[in-house]
Amino acid sequence: MAIKREPSVRKCARPITLVHEPKATKAILCLHGYSGYPGELALPAKRLFEAGFDVFVPRYPGHGTDGEDFLSTGAKDWIGEAEGMLRKLDGQYAQVSLVGHSMGGAIAVILAKRYAIKSLVLYAPALLIPALNHGMVSMLSLFVKKRPRVWNQDPRYSFFDERDADDDLYLGSQYWSWLYPKQLRQLSLIRREAELALAETTADILVLTGENDTTVSQDVGILVLEKGLGNNNWVHMPKATHLIPYDIDTATREEAMERTVSWLSL
Repeated sequence: MAIKREPSVRKCARPITLVHEPKATKAILCLHGYSGYPGELALPAKRLFEAGFDVFVPRYPGHGTDGEDFLSTGAKDWIGEAEGMLRKLDGQYAQVSLVGHSMGGAIAVILAKRYAIKSLVLYAPALLIPALNHGMVSMLSLFVKKRPRVWNQDPRYSFFDERDADDDLYLGSQYWSWLYPKQLRQLSLIRREAELALAETTADILVLTGENDTTVSQDVGILVLEKGLGNNNWVHMPKATHLIPYDIDTATREEAMERTVSWLSL
């Protein structure tokens, strides 16, 4: 009988749980992006906790470990982890709201439709990804396990999580230095489901986009306003990149955090 491989989880990728004593009446579930990790949402988690919410940031299977582990998981695992945590919290809190970054934003929309969530904050949600061609990645996934790509560490970004000194370089070597066609197809499936779900989502959505985002089209803001059924708002930030929760520009990052807390406190 084969022994199941248990890859090590990097320190920055461990789930974040911030709970008051006594616990709050409202909770926030924060969902990280594709090939990302919980620590990317450490700053909004901290600010929301300080504002009086209990906050939870789960880690999707295959994330924050290594490339081989990543390849063993897919859309059902990633959505399933988020949904399992939401169902658990839904039975413990009077209200649960969602914050999602990139793919986490798409998953948040899917869950908002399934569970009639009241409020969402979406950072550059992966509802429109111009470079992601579903047919192309589906075909490549049949023949190509992974393909190298250029990734360089950028010291301009600050981190707000607990981590080991080499976490960024390690995760870069395992995730961001490679294109994984099979996993990109899983991302595309999530994107497509989320776009359809948006038209049936009654949540009030705050969507934030960045002028310097080279991954998600800023037109996602228009998409949310036109298709979402709730009381929605779009804020486009001229200095923001795709990595809004820990962005380079301090003023932009702070604006995003302030808007997040304000929207979820309504």
